[in-house]
Amino acid sequence: MTFMKRSHILASVAVAAACTLGMSEYAVGAEHSAEGASMAVKAYPADTAMGKIQERGKLIVGVKVDFPLFGLKNPVTGKLEGMDIQLAQGIAKDLTGSASNIEYVEVNSGNREVFLQEHKVDIVIATYPPNPAREKAVDFAGPYLMSPIGTMVNKDDDSIKHVSDLNGKNICVTKGSGSETFVPLNAPKAKLTVFSSITECMEALQQRRLEGVTTTQSILLGLMSQNPGKFKLVSTELLNTKGVKASDNDSIGLPKGDKALHDYLDSYLKKIFANGEWKKMYDSTLDTVMPGDATPPPILY
Repeated sequence: MTFMKRSHILASVAVAAACTLGMSEYAVGAEHSAEGASMAVKAYPADTAMGKIQERGKLIVGVKVDFPLFGLKNPVTGKLEGMDIQLAQGIAKDLTGSASNIEYVEVNSGNREVFLQEHKVDIVIATYPPNPAREKAVDFAGPYLMSPIGTMVNKDDDSIKHVSDLNGKNICVTKGSGSETFVPLNAPKAKLTVFSSITECMEALQQRRLEGVTTTQSILLGLMSQNPGKFKLVSTELLNTKGVKASDNDSIGLPKGDKALHDYLDSYLKKIFANGEWKKMYDSTLDTVMPGDATPPPILY
């Protein structure tokens, strides 16, 4: 996933069964995108994906339900909430006239391409950055968010402020992540601890068995939102093997070769970047954890 902030603080496939999340169970969770019962919409040709969505009367979108700040089922209210959810609702409203005309299908990192290829969903909005393997299987529009790599430390720890400060420190990364490569590349004297899950890293940090957790900022902000007051984020943006700032570009996944849908999604993102709706989505989610002057990312795909 790479957050565009002027401060630069704030980027074996297992086919799981689809879990359809009906609106009767998961109420609309985004006040901003749900305002207004209906609106006039532009009609699209019947043979386009947009026309088929309009004929059906609802958007079917793949989302995560366990990712704080992006796609999460609120354990108290039972509602889906987060930036990805708000974006999905905005597209549903743009195409059908109402943010409530939406069907959520739970996806995970292992089945997103398959669900798009098999047309189980129209689009996927699920902290979904392109990479070469994914781009062979599906297409992407956007991004709608860019998240650089950062480091989470305990709230009272001021020993890490810059990338160079990672040297000599015990830093946790997850196995197979970009950070496992990028931390030694940028801070060769860092002491790397590699765990299989980010939760293990967080628990070790909280127990002060290590001094930092390095991964994409979006993941860290989600952890911070679930553990208020315990951690803080440090700007340790790392360079990749090409000497370019490493980041995840959260984008909208769509079926391969659907140019009309791709162009529609890019145009929709450009519209909400310009009219302030993107900023409202950002402010009500990510900005609650790390306030700052956020700006939309450039359209890259």
